[in-house]
Amino acid sequence: MVRFSHCRQQPCPAEPRPRCSSLTERIACSGSGQFTEPRILYSKLLRVNPPKGPNLDIKPPTGYTSVSPLLKNHRVVLPSGDKAPPFARNIHALPVSFNEIAPASRDYPVAFSSGDGGKTFTLTAILGLQHNQNMFLMEDGYWDRRVYLPAYVRRFPFCMARVTRDGELQSERVVCVEDSAITNDGDELFDTQGEPLPVWSQIQDFVTEYERDLMRAEEFCKLLAGLDLLEPISVTAELGEFKMELAGLYRVNRDALDELPEDALRALLKDEAMEAIFVHLWSMANFQRMLNRRSIITPPVDTDTAARPN
Repeated sequence: MVRFSHCRQQPCPAEPRPRCSSLTERIACSGSGQFTEPRILYSKLLRVNPPKGPNLDIKPPTGYTSVSPLLKNHRVVLPSGDKAPPFARNIHALPVSFNEIAPASRDYPVAFSSGDGGKTFTLTAILGLQHNQNMFLMEDGYWDRRVYLPAYVRRFPFCMARVTRDGELQSERVVCVEDSAITNDGDELFDTQGEPLPVWSQIQDFVTEYERDLMRAEEFCKLLAGLDLLEPISVTAELGEFKMELAGLYRVNRDALDELPEDALRALLKDEAMEAIFVHLWSMANFQRMLNRRSIITPPVDTDTAARPN
C-alpha cells in the first residue's frame, strides 16, 4: 500500500500510442503532447546560432551526457521511432511543461521537486518508486505505448540550454544537441545555403515551443511558491518485502489554498493556474497505481547512476 495523506479518483488510462518510425513522427503522433497556442512568457527569440566568445560553459540537462550548440553544418543521428533514449533507463523523474500537466496526470504523479531545500521548484512527473527506476520503460527499450510519452523524451537528442559566460548566466537560450548524436553519418538539417530542411523545421518548432512551455511551468512554480502554497511530502510504499520512500517532493497545501484572499484566487483563475493545481492534486492517486504496476512489471534499475530533474 501507499501511505499518502491525499488520494483522489483514479485517472483513466491513456489510449495506446501508434508506433512511430521517425523522430518527426514521434513528435507528431503524440497528439496529447502538442502545445496548442501556449502562452508565451518571453519575447526574446530562441536561436540556433551559438554565442561567440571565450570561457563559455553549457550545463547539459538531466539525462544528457554533454551538449554543444547546434551548428548548421552538423549532421545529427535522429532517433528511429519512439525508442527511448539511453538516459530513460536510469531516471525516476522528468520535468514536464505547463501544458503537459493534464495529459501527464493520467498516468504519472505530477509533483513539485526541489534540489535546494525549497528555494526553487520544478514541475515533475514521477516515473518510479525508487531512485534510478523508470517503471514505464519496457524490456525492448520502448516507452510503454499505453501511457503518455513526455515531451522531454521526445525532444532528444535536442534541447534548449542557457549559456554561462565568464561565470555569468546569460538570459537567452540556445539550441543544443547531444554530442554523441553528432556524427558524419547523421542527417543533414540545413541545405548548402544554410536554409533549414523540412525535417529540422518541424523539430525546431517542437523544441522551441516546448522550451517556452517549460518557462511557463517555471513561472507557475514561482507563483505557487510566492503564495506559500507548496508543502513538502514524503511518500512511503510497501509491497511485500519491497519498501520505498521518495523525498524532496512537494505538493499544493489544500488548507493554504482555501485560506488565500479573494484577489489571489482570482489571479490563479485568470492564469489557468487553479485548474492546473487541481489536476496536480488529482494525479497524486497515481502513486497507488504505480505500486500496483510494480507488482506486475519489474523495470530495469541502474544503481550506479543517479538522476534528478534540473
